[in-house]
Amino acid sequence: MPRHPQRSGHSTAPFSVRFGADVSSVPDSRRGFVHWMREAELDPETIDDLEVVFSELAANAVAASPAPTDRVHARAQIDAGMLVLEVSNRTEDPQLVPATPDLDDPLRSNGRGLLIARAFVDSVDVELDGDDRLLVRCCRRLGLLR
Repeated sequence: MPRHPQRSGHSTAPFSVRFGADVSSVPDSRRGFVHWMREAELDPETIDDLEVVFSELAANAVAASPAPTDRVHARAQIDAGMLVLEVSNRTEDPQLVPATPDLDDPLRSNGRGLLIARAFVDSVDVELDGDDRLLVRCCRRLGLLR
């Protein structure tokens, strides 16, 4: 099915939310992100795809946070036809979360969230933000066939 053009020139304020590192916080945050994408007039297929990406990244951030009192930060913006979504969480040891999951291990207990996100976006980067925050950045071109 062809992708519909999007109004990539549409001016939309950035999205930003902070929520507790608790799985019950993910649905409300996800709904806020979906609302923001609708306000930006993205096509329904893109909204559906990026809703999955947000859910996976938010769930990963919650699971990887050392304490339930920690805060997960999610930000998104659209610039020059590119949607950039960033989700970050506090980490005590950033080396515990690989940027690339071990796809050869069929019994792995984690790492599927990044794999799923990669299926819906053009790029996924994982980096340390400051001394103690793990940041996952996903980029998706808008209005183009991928």
